[in-house]
Amino acid sequence: MFDCEGAKVLEVSDLAQLDKLVKGRAAIAIIEGDVVALGTLELREGEGAKAAAQTAAQTASAQLEEAEGQARKVIAVLDQMFRGYYADVIEREAPYAEVHEVVGRGVQETLRASERRYLEPASDDFDVLRLVSRLASSGVPVLFFTGDKRLASQAQALGLPNLRVLYMPPSEFPGKESVAEAMINEIKKASKA
Repeated sequence: MFDCEGAKVLEVSDLAQLDKLVKGRAAIAIIEGDVVALGTLELREGEGAKAAAQTAAQTASAQLEEAEGQARKVIAVLDQMFRGYYADVIEREAPYAEVHEVVGRGVQETLRASERRYLEPASDDFDVLRLVSRLASSGVPVLFFTGDKRLASQAQALGLPNLRVLYMPPSEFPGKESVAEAMINEIKKASKA
């Protein structure tokens, strides 16, 4: 039997510390995108040990196949026009997406608002473009959602291979729900590419 009690979900930045985190324990890692599970492996002796080992092997195999079918990680950057509601919906509906909200001058440094949501400072378009460039250099696909045509053009001109700029002026949508739905559809497409 495979027991997930005590399992931890790690960020990519924590992978370098994996050996420190598992001192004296066996680590089981399933990596698809950036999903990593860590737990304790317990072997039991006796009649049921062989059956338990077979069941654990089958479960691990099924989990690996399931993980391979899952969506890959995507980073969604929302300019100031899309703060709050949109990030909430993306975080809820696209669990494989990491959301970076540009919040303007109220924040001095990047703040982690939740497990997959970050608040990013930006005084001007230059800061936004620098943020998008930094995130795109991570190797993870980045979708930059903006309603500012000039900013969209500048971001596109960066020519970064992992960056997809999506100009989505809210005035071209019937409501904020349809904007959020369009964002989620774009994120889903990018996660399966």
